[in-house]
Formats: sequence, C-alpha cells, structure tokens
Amino acid sequence: MKLPLSWMRDFVSIDAPVEEISRRLSYAGLVVENVEKLAPGFAGVFAARVLNVEKHPNADRLNLCDVDAGQKGRFKVVCGAPNVKAGMMAPLALVGAQLGKQPPLEAAVIRGVRSEGMLCSERELGLSQDQAGILALGADAPLGGDVAAYLHLDDTVLDVEITPNRGDCLSVLGLAREVGALFAARLRAPRLRAAHSAGSADGARFTVSVSIDAPDLCPRYAALAMAGIKIGPSPAWLKRRLELCGMRALNNVVDATNYVMLELGQPLHAFDFGKISGGKIIVRRAGDTREFVTLDNIPRTLDPNDLLIADSDKPLAIAGVMGGLNSEVGDSTGTILLESAYFEPMTIARTARRLGLRSEASYRFERGIDRAGQVGALIRAAELIRRIARGREASPIADFEPRKAEPREIALDLGAMESLLGAAIPPAVARSRLKSLGAQVSTRAKGVLAVVPPSFRSDLVEQADLIEEVARLGGLEDIPALLPERVTALAPVNREREFLKGTREVMLGCGLTEAATIAFIAPADNARFSGIQAATRPVKVTNPLSAELSELRVSLMPGLVTSLRFNLNREARAFHAFEIGKTFRMDGDAATEHHHLAAVSYGAYALSAIGEHSVTAGFFSIKGILETYLEAIGISPRVAFKALDSGDAPFLPFLHPGRSAIVTLDGAAIGLIGELHPAEAMRLDLNDPCAVYELDLSSLIAYGFSPRKTFQPPPKYPAIRRDLALVMDRNFPADMVIKVIWECGASLLEGIEVFDVYEGTAVAAGKKSMALACRYRAKDRTLTDEEVNRIHAVLVEQARMRLGAELRQ
Repeated sequence: MKLPLSWMRDFVSIDAPVEEISRRLSYAGLVVENVEKLAPGFAGVFAARVLNVEKHPNADRLNLCDVDAGQKGRFKVVCGAPNVKAGMMAPLALVGAQLGKQPPLEAAVIRGVRSEGMLCSERELGLSQDQAGILALGADAPLGGDVAAYLHLDDTVLDVEITPNRGDCLSVLGLAREVGALFAARLRAPRLRAAHSAGSADGARFTVSVSIDAPDLCPRYAALAMAGIKIGPSPAWLKRRLELCGMRALNNVVDATNYVMLELGQPLHAFDFGKISGGKIIVRRAGDTREFVTLDNIPRTLDPNDLLIADSDKPLAIAGVMGGLNSEVGDSTGTILLESAYFEPMTIARTARRLGLRSEASYRFERGIDRAGQVGALIRAAELIRRIARGREASPIADFEPRKAEPREIALDLGAMESLLGAAIPPAVARSRLKSLGAQVSTRAKGVLAVVPPSFRSDLVEQADLIEEVARLGGLEDIPALLPERVTALAPVNREREFLKGTREVMLGCGLTEAATIAFIAPADNARFSGIQAATRPVKVTNPLSAELSELRVSLMPGLVTSLRFNLNREARAFHAFEIGKTFRMDGDAATEHHHLAAVSYGAYALSAIGEHSVTAGFFSIKGILETYLEAIGISPRVAFKALDSGDAPFLPFLHPGRSAIVTLDGAAIGLIGELHPAEAMRLDLNDPCAVYELDLSSLIAYGFSPRKTFQPPPKYPAIRRDLALVMDRNFPADMVIKVIWECGASLLEGIEVFDVYEGTAVAAGKKSMALACRYRAKDRTLTDEEVNRIHAVLVEQARMRLGAELRQ
C-alpha cells in the first residue's frame, strides 16, 4: 500500500520526520519497504484566475489575458492556448520562475505586447507531454497558492507492506489511524453526510431495487443512483493522488470510485444505470451462467458458485473482482448506479485466484473490509461526483443487509496481559491504546475490561489479539527480554520425536544429505510412484495452487527424484540424499498420514584412491545403508528382503524387476528397495544406476522400536575363522542361510560373511555352492584350534540338517 504523506495529513497531523514515521510503523508490524521523496520540476508557479481574454492586436492566434494571482497581483499575459477562457483557474509562471532545466523565466515582448508571465501546459510543468492547451486547475485551487502544493507534487510516499490479516490498513484512512495511535495524535475522520436527493435534470426520481439471493456470500449491499453525469477527465489533483498510489486515471466517475477505495478502503463500482434491465440489481451465484465478458473485453469461464451482480436478464459484474463490458460507464453515460457492498472474503479470493484476475478491489475484499463502511463510502463518492462530474443524487441510498453483523465483545484480563507480555502496562494506558484504534472500552469487573473491536478490525477475535495490540502500539522493543518464571519439570519422552531424531542421525552417519520437499504433487507423479501399499488412493486438494500440485504425495520418492534431477542439471556428479516426511492416502472416506523414510543414491558413493575404481551407487550399496539402519534400531534379524515377482510389478513399475525387493518385517511389507527401472532412468536422462528405498516408519514406531547407540571396547583376543561351503537350490536366499546358522546358536560365534557363490560344472544343475566365513572369538581368552573345531563341527551338522543342504567337498 502506497501512502502519500500529504494525503495522510488530511486525517492526522504530526510533526515527526518521515524516518521516525517509518520506524514506528515498521516496529508496529507495518513494515515500510521504501520511502520515495518527490519534488516538483518547477518553482514560482501559482494558481491564478483568468479574468478576461482578448484577441492580441497584432496576432490572430494569440490572446491577451488579464490574470489575477491573488496576493501576487494582477498581470497581463500573452497566451496562444486554444482552451484559455475567462473564469478558469490555471497555473501562472511569474517572472523568475524556474521551469525544468530552462533558465529563469523573463518578461518578454511578444508582437509588440509585454507579457508578464506564462500560463503553463502540462508539458511545461513536466507533468506529461501534453501541450495541446494550458492545464485547467480545479475550482477549489487556492488563488495565489503554490501549484506544486495543490497538485501534491512535493510529497513523500511510503511503500508499506500490509500483512494478510490487516485489511483495514489498505487505505489512507486506515494507515492514518495507525500513525495517529502510534504518535498519540487525534484522528480527524471524514464527516460523511448524505445530500438531499434532488432527482435528475428533468425532475425524475429513480427507485433502486436490490434482491440478495446469496446472503451467505453478500450480507450487505448498498446502492445509489446519480443523474446529470458529465463524463470527462478528473481534476489534476485527483489524478495526481491516484498516480501516487499506483493507479491510472480513466474518467471522473471511475476515478472518484477508485479515490474513495484508496481513501476509505471500501471498493466501489459504477454501472451505467441505463444498461440495467428493469433497474433492478440481483446478487446471485452464477449457477447456469457459464461465460461472462469483463471490462477488459475478455470472456471469463464461470464456476456455478461464483458470485455475480446481475439484473433480471444478464450478469453485470463478477462481484468484488471486475465489472462487465455490458454495463460499462462510457462517454454517453448520464445516469449511474453506485455499488457499495460487503462480500465474504473467501468467495472473492477463490474466484479471483481461479480466474487469474486480481484487482485492487478483490485484493481488499479477500482481506476483509469494514463491515459497516458501505453507506459512508457511498456518501463520500457522491460528494466527489457532485464536485467533479456535476452529478446529483437521483434516489435515496438503498441499504440492504439480510445478515446483520452483531458487535462482538471480548473480555481483557489485565492480569493475563501482564503474564503473557512479561511487562506491566497500566490499565489507563491499555485503555487509551485500544480506544485509539477505534475500540469501545468499558470496565466489566475488577481487573477486567470489556472491549468491543471496531467494525473494520475483523482480525481482533480473542484476548490475545487485544494484548498484542496494546504491546504493539507501545513498541515491542520496550518489552523486556526476560524468560517467564515457571516450575521446571522433566517433559515426558516423546517416543515418535526421539525415533525420528535417531533415524536422522543414522542416515547422516551413512553419508546421506537430508532433503525436504513439498507435500503437494502432480497426479501423474502419484500414479508413477504409487508408494509401498498396493492400490493406494491419493488425497486430492480441494483448492490447489495449480494443476501440477493438486494431490498430496503417497510416496517421498517423487520429491527426491526431482531433487536428483535438479542437482544433476547444475553439474553435480553424484547425489545421495534422504528425507523423513509424511505421506498421505485415503483409508475409506478418511485421509490418513504416515511417517516415511526414503533415500536416493546416484553416482560415486565413496571417493576412490588414485587409479582405483570408486564405490558407485547400486542395489547392494543402498541395501547396506538400509541394513545399517535396521541394525541400529535392533530389528535386523526380523527383516527380510523378498524379490519382486509378477504380482508386485503392476504397482511398482518404477523399480528394476531384477534388482529390487520388498522389505518385510515379520512377514508384513514395510518398504521397498531397488534400482530405478531402465525406462524411468531414461525418462530422467540418467546415465548410471540410481538406487532408492522407502520405509513406512509408522510401522516401526508402532512396534515400539527406537534407535539405539551401543559402545563396546575393542576385543583383546584374536578371532579364529572357519569356512563353510553348502550346496543348495540356486533360488535359496542367502539371508535365510545366514539366519538359520545364527539360530543354530553356536557358542562364541561372532560373525558370518558370505564370500563366494558358485554355479558351474562342479555342482549339479539347478544348484549353487555358497561359501561362508564363520568367525569365533572369546572375550576372556584366546581360543584353541581344537575348541573351535569342535564347536564348528556341531554348527555345520545342524545347519546342514536344517537347510537340507550338502557339504561341498
């Protein structure tokens, strides 16, 4: 919101420098992003009245004007402008005036007649390139007054950032109220009084009829007919104020509505009354109306729930967003209907966002305007139109309010305020600050105030809001930085938080980088990466920011894969990352969320020595990372990896069918692991294998596991290795072999490693030989060969019997 200080001073007078105003506003939550100091490009130009215009005695195209500049005196001026006429107010540059970079103005003799000054055009004043005629000032220009001051050319404009909850500050009056409250200055609110309804030029009176068919979306609608309108340009001062606030002048009627919107914060709209069928306004939902042409001559596709302003035959405007071409105020318009309404913020926000049609009006409506400011804005707009467009009220103000807004009272406990702020504020000071905002304050009980917020502060809904206002107006920097006194107690352990913290530490320890991606996703990505569970139904977003973000993710994989591609596009050669986040899916009619852990590994995983190959990402490298995590939380023996079969492929199409597996815990699927399918790698333009895994952490938390840290001193005594070679079916899983050997329970067994798998002529067809290294160690002594041989022989016999395997000779 741009705030010209000259306009603000119409409502509040303060002597503080602009730097102090900016500082106070910023500390109060209304950050001043920029301060623009403007200066006129001329000096010595005053408002003057043309008293008489005569033809120049020696030139057909020149006039000799008698000009009155008030206390500056009367002057004879030679002027060649075609629009000069007696009675008009115009800028007069006297001798010595400075116009731009030109030398000071001197008296001149033009065709034998001395000219004692110059009546100026917009180009000569540096306002525009228009030099078709002299600039016509408004009748309210002070005679002999400085033209720069009248046109607000010597001004300072603050660019204030308005937070979404402060719609009341999207006006000059609203910001002036804030400045007045911050500096304890008296606010001069505009006096708004309705004029007598005089009717049209021929004495006709109009009846404004309004029907509100959607009171839930439009609880109040006010309208006023005005006749005798003369469409034309606005006065220079009004155009200048619109320009300072970043708006473009169009014509006097439209400019008057925009001026009131900027001044009071209430958006208005003017209809050509002659184009309203039957003279009746209907506020309704779009329903079956599917298309509407707005003022910018673009057809807009409507939603049935969009709110329209219509007559009995056709729509006239998209409520709160933009008017229609079919009721536009044009040069031939003589009678207008002014609209001033309150629309529910959410309906305006939804319509404006869906249509991509953001206007100054919709910006204010969707943040909340004054619930009681509709009639006052009409009165102010009518006053302006009387002055600048010669209009007259042709009807009484029609004010329809099917749903009245009841005032809300909030109890403010002064003791609670001190406890929340950590500072004592005297009750009189708190009362004064709240009153400066327009609130009604009374005493409800001892130490308790009853506060009725003003109608324009819809953001004040509870006691904490009032406490914040009291502190904000006094300066939050004055609140001491002290911790509140409280009884210390140990907080109960949050098992879920501790579990996720431990998970994060393990992943970081494995050399992965943590990533964080958004939960919104495209439907195509949800279909491609369908998650751990088969036939998962995604959660659809009711009001998405875009079609590409219309669902909530069912898997963390799309975000990580997108991050991989993002990094590779920026010359990264490897990418190893994990994410702990929530996924979402529909369980019946309810949406549920689940904690997941996912990782992606691509490129060199570990640096290599010179001349050696590096460890690159693949199925077994990421399986090692996952097994490290499972070992850290103590569930590794209960986890199995089941190779994908034909039944799993349909819902895991992104995984390589020969290099992937389902991760199970006690037989139940809890995750997946594998390399990306070649087709998926080709789609992502990947040159090397990309390995991924994803776990449902909700399942692990439900089991009651928690990451653990154990530390053991290094062994004092050496280990003894014994090898074991078993011949079995070639499809028998290696991890099952290791688990069975562990279950045989050999004493002193410390570790088991698979170091060779052989298939060839030395074993039968359909068989394989698996060689394992078994390590034995005692904590209190060095083992002897005889002792180890005896223990190992028992283990070999039990393993052979339980696995149905043969010893390879």
